[in-house]
Amino acid sequence: MADIPWTWLGIRASGITTWGLLTAVVVWGLLLRSRLLGRLAAPVRLLELHRWLGAVALVFLGIHLGLLLVDPSVHFTVTQILVPGLAPWSTTAVALGTIALWLLVPVSVVGRIRTRLGKAGNTWFKRSHLLAYAAWPFATAHYVLAGTDALAAWSLAVLVAGVALVVVTLLARGFVPPPRPERRSRPAPAAPATAAAGAVEVPTGLTSAQPVPGEALPHQPVPSHLSEPLDADLTHRRTPWNVRASSPPSWPAAGSSSPPPSPRSP
Repeated sequence: MADIPWTWLGIRASGITTWGLLTAVVVWGLLLRSRLLGRLAAPVRLLELHRWLGAVALVFLGIHLGLLLVDPSVHFTVTQILVPGLAPWSTTAVALGTIALWLLVPVSVVGRIRTRLGKAGNTWFKRSHLLAYAAWPFATAHYVLAGTDALAAWSLAVLVAGVALVVVTLLARGFVPPPRPERRSRPAPAAPATAAAGAVEVPTGLTSAQPVPGEALPHQPVPSHLSEPLDADLTHRRTPWNVRASSPPSWPAAGSSSPPPSPRSP
């Protein structure tokens, strides 16, 4: 390995890392859509990890392309990297990698202007996502055909593990139903207010015969024996029945020795 340029080692390392990150993006996206993990992973967490892995994969892809431009062994130009079929070395393998690159571009661009597009942004984002999923098979074929050490034992182990993860999640996505959402019990309706603002609350145990202080007494009918005026009742009690109010009592004249007449008893 002493005669191998460091740029070539960087190209291989960044390429394998990009493929591994792209595989993780696909797996996490399928887990997010299928909800296979259920309560073990919240959808928000899966979405954040999905986006983070995608951003890191683009960074390593940029490193991979940049090292290809400065590598002294194989002289690539920008046109040869961006246009499939123009590479001077392993034309078919490099063309597969270029196609995978272009399939990743739409989802990266639409994802950043998605909110500005309104409702149409969701539609375009879903379509570009399908193209991003299609980029994984092209990237895998590029890894196998262009890698000088793709058939090494450790490389085969990485390939088998990555392909197995994607296949298993794809099968689960198609055949395993997602968990049903939890049914939350509706809260009990609030009890209506028993007293309006400013009203006096009657303590427990008071009846209609026990009025609350400050409250008007209920109207009750007056008995018939109490319906007469009070003055008439007192006059009736004070004046004998056989004495008329119009005839005042006669008193003896001055100097008379006879006693005053006594009223008849009733």
